[in-house]
Amino acid sequence: MTPELQLQIDEQEPLFGKLIVEPAGATYTRDELNGVPVEITEPAGGVSNTDLVLLYLHGGGYSNGLAAWARRGTARLAQGLGCRIVTPDYRLAPRFPFPAAHDDVLAVYQHLIGPGGYQPNHVAVAGDSAGGALTVSLCADARDMGIPIPGCGMLNSVWSDIAMNTPSLDDPIKNGFDIRREVVEGLCEVLLSSGDVDPMDPRHSPVYRDLTGLPPLLIQAAGRDVCHDDSTRLAASARAVGVAVKFTEYHNAEHIWILNGPWRMHYPDTFPKEPVRFEDGGVEAPEAVLAINEMVAFVKAHCGEVVNNR
Repeated sequence: MTPELQLQIDEQEPLFGKLIVEPAGATYTRDELNGVPVEITEPAGGVSNTDLVLLYLHGGGYSNGLAAWARRGTARLAQGLGCRIVTPDYRLAPRFPFPAAHDDVLAVYQHLIGPGGYQPNHVAVAGDSAGGALTVSLCADARDMGIPIPGCGMLNSVWSDIAMNTPSLDDPIKNGFDIRREVVEGLCEVLLSSGDVDPMDPRHSPVYRDLTGLPPLLIQAAGRDVCHDDSTRLAASARAVGVAVKFTEYHNAEHIWILNGPWRMHYPDTFPKEPVRFEDGGVEAPEAVLAINEMVAFVKAHCGEVVNNR
């Protein structure tokens, strides 16, 4: 790992400290695949589905986040599927300009279906928020490069339009929960400031991308989320070109509800002069388990019967 990337991870850890846990029933190890640092989550009792792997891409607006933040989700996925979950610490803006994140997740995928020995149709890809957009772009980039595509893609609270043409961003009710329009605007500014970045570039704004030929997609939308309509628009675009889409609405859930446990974002009266902080809401949203269980079922339905013969 380069010193610059280690510095990135060191800076992100205190920002997400309250959200970083080690759920029981899984183990967490570090590795490096194709030059990209990753965290690997496995069931505590060992991997039973050795032919199956899930590539999980954390969110954070391309400028925040780290693999360890995703453990609440990756632990449950590992337990439900009996397989290895690979979560990259991809490069973040503005230190690493666009398209560094896209290049990193593609590099990890190429390792998995190359030296890693996995069949592409036995690789599932999932991501939340910006990680959901990275999931779509990974599939489309592989298609465009003539690389076999993954077996399926799963998007939770996807952020799919950096040009901010999404109606729910102006919904006064949806702006009363974890993510507000001002936060989205700030994330856009950071990414766009990292270089000559077009907000409608289809790699980070997949609502503007040709989605023809993508694998089956599970799109999970939160009802209490300013990015809600990013999910509905992307689902409509994918269905229009023949992609098999399962769209599920979690009406009482908030942005990235599968990872944050009981923690919620608190906006001080002086925001944005004073930063948002995480506060303990006391209980995890029950929809977190439901959404992960839906992901597990989706992988089992679309990545085929995995035979342990590697």
